[in-house]
Amino acid sequence: MRYSAIALAFLLVGCGTGTSSLPTITPAAPSVTGSPLPDLQPRLDAIGVLLVDCAARLRGEPVAPADNCTHVMPDVTGVIGEVEKQSAKLPPAGRAALAEVRRQLAEIGSCEPWFAAGGASADAQLDAKCKKAWDALFSGYSAVRNSA
Repeated sequence: MRYSAIALAFLLVGCGTGTSSLPTITPAAPSVTGSPLPDLQPRLDAIGVLLVDCAARLRGEPVAPADNCTHVMPDVTGVIGEVEKQSAKLPPAGRAALAEVRRQLAEIGSCEPWFAAGGASADAQLDAKCKKAWDALFSGYSAVRNSA
């Protein structure tokens, strides 16, 4: 599954979405000392591409089961787990973002119906909860990626 996510990410990068208003996970400017986790950069970038692609699907329209963004969450969890093993190398902001991503991954687990509905449902509470969790996950992942 790990390598299929990376392959999918490269495929998605090649195809592009054609929409410039989508959020992106943009790498921070390289530091003088380099990345504290250089071995994880390719995976962090690949998962970032998958999350950006998910953002494009969250437009309030039902998505095909294969496009349900909950399928990406195990890959996010996996790479976050690898970063956690080396978290002592991260700056304090990166460690805080890592804790936030872990918290949001736990909260987003109940959002599969919301993802399947493309980021909207008939349940206003579910919509609010899942949108908040998604936004926090996306923002936190970007911060983790940039600190690593």
